Amino acid sequence: MVGYYRDVKCSDMGACPFAKEEECHTYKLETFDLKAFYDTCQEEQHIGDYIADLLLTSSSKPDREPVLIEIQVSHKSTPQKRDSGLRIIEIRLRTEEDIDSLLSAPIVENPEAKYGQVRDVETIGFAKFHGFKKKSSVPEQLELRSIQRFYLFRSGKAFVTNMDEFRSCRKVWTKDNDKAIFEASIDSFYLGSPSPYEFGYAAARQNGINVKTCQFCKYHRSGFDRPLGMSPIFCCLYKNYGTPEEPEPQYAKNCEYYREDKVLLEEISNSMPPIVVASSSNTEKP
Repeated sequence: MVGYYRDVKCSDMGACPFAKEEECHTYKLETFDLKAFYDTCQEEQHIGDYIADLLLTSSSKPDREPVLIEIQVSHKSTPQKRDSGLRIIEIRLRTEEDIDSLLSAPIVENPEAKYGQVRDVETIGFAKFHGFKKKSSVPEQLELRSIQRFYLFRSGKAFVTNMDEFRSCRKVWTKDNDKAIFEASIDSFYLGSPSPYEFGYAAARQNGINVKTCQFCKYHRSGFDRPLGMSPIFCCLYKNYGTPEEPEPQYAKNCEYYREDKVLLEEISNSMPPIVVASSSNTEKP
């Protein structure tokens, strides 16, 4: 019995807005019983320009591509041999434990192959498979990405899931909070500018909800504009007009001094990540 890791892509790569080439695939171990395909094993056999330590062939199907088994004790196979296109299983034998493993367990490629790490069998692992098809031709429905979720409530309050509450990429398409009037799944970094809250509010506006939030007010300032330790959001009109110094974002809903920051809104619009929106049937505005 032998096994190696195949690179399997998600079947929704072409349709999912959250698909990322570097993340939406995984490595799955596939095992094979060589005895089911080969019934002949010969030592030191010529095949093309090379000599196999062990050559596996099929007497019933002579056209079946053979497998070479190379035993690495002191010398590894040459680069030319490994890159010849022949199907080669290179096995490292250094200790008695290696021999015991060979006799008692399947011959499996080094463990780091499950993460896509291609390492020489001489430096790590027990076996290496050369010339085998390592990319699967059959995609599968995978569930590998975690996506932030934005919730907007009728009061104007909003909530963004933290890293421990991210939704699976397969569970972001439907509404999951009965009290929220709008929900959006947002593929963005948890920290940064614009923030996930700003993306969420902007998504709500794009879907016809008249959102007013202090974060979009031209008189709002962020914590980066204030001394260390102060609130991350504050109103610069509080001294002259008696507005709260550190208002909740929904305060803008009834604030007579609220003015949209057109520059900020354009910046957010230009940097909006792909989103999936699940909006309730309730059309009331916050």
